[in-house]
Amino acid sequence: MTPWYRSHLIPFGLALIAFLIITTGGWIRISGAGESCPDWPTCFGTWGFDITPEEQGEWWEENPDEVDSRGGTHRYTTYQIFTEWAHRGLVGIIGILVAYSHYTAWSLRDKIGNKVYRIHFVSSVFLIMQAVLGYVTVDLDNAPWTVSLHLFMALIFTVSLLTVGFAWWEKQEGLPDKLRVDKISERLAKYIWYMCIIVLVQLMIGAYLSTSHHRAACDIGFYKGWPLCQSSILPTLEQFGIMLNYGHRVSAVIVGGLLLYLERKANKEFNNSKSIVRTMLKTAGIIYFVNIILGGLYVVTAVDGSFLGWLSLMHLLVGVCVFLTLATTHLLINISIKEKNVTN
Repeated sequence: MTPWYRSHLIPFGLALIAFLIITTGGWIRISGAGESCPDWPTCFGTWGFDITPEEQGEWWEENPDEVDSRGGTHRYTTYQIFTEWAHRGLVGIIGILVAYSHYTAWSLRDKIGNKVYRIHFVSSVFLIMQAVLGYVTVDLDNAPWTVSLHLFMALIFTVSLLTVGFAWWEKQEGLPDKLRVDKISERLAKYIWYMCIIVLVQLMIGAYLSTSHHRAACDIGFYKGWPLCQSSILPTLEQFGIMLNYGHRVSAVIVGGLLLYLERKANKEFNNSKSIVRTMLKTAGIIYFVNIILGGLYVVTAVDGSFLGWLSLMHLLVGVCVFLTLATTHLLINISIKEKNVTN
């Protein structure tokens, strides 16, 4: 008998918390709180967040080997410290809940199968890796590449939770018909998988740019900064920052074209009938083009090299939604369809 709370919903709840953790991580960046807790897992040697400037100064004096990119005399507000503290707290909470979910999957393994339990074990490993990367990010003073890698692992962890949820759902109750993919061409299924990887790489590059001094490499303002780069359609790519910015934008256009192609191919393959694949691809496409506008506004509204933090956060979260939509489509295809139903 299925428990009243439907145990397969637990991983989906955890995925929502993981998304909230990604959100708070982005908020930390835009509020300048990335180094507000210079040690880990404590914060200025304590477990609290109400740390006065004097107490911060004392900690720096006691830890001369530690370095803050803003200088040892910089002091953080209680609000900035709280954002980092809350982010870590959420990670601790999800760690406890993942352990509970892991135990539940183990106790129900006779009903849902060992495969679901093994997938859940992998997601638990991903959480540990994410926590380690969080430590590395703090230890290296939020170096752009660590922030990018931290986001990468957060997304992989979230997708692993969705994988557990759908696999658990399929074994416990069976996926509802509206989420089931009865038949799909092997080519379209592969294209969706490739698109997941491309969008993931895009997100990592975007995270790197937003936390480095290269984010204004293409200039700022309308026209010269966006949609052009250095007031040119094809700028000189001698500097790494310009090359990275321009590559990010060109790939964004390519991905947009590929999403339109996938949606058209899905419409043709399913003969314009209702299909979760068509719906998800259309949703991903709409969200993606909204995100292109947000990315443009992020550059256009910048003044004297200062960017609007909330736009940066929105750009990140909408991009994450695109990736998760495509990843969910891929999961539904692989979980609900059997090998014999895949056509060439």
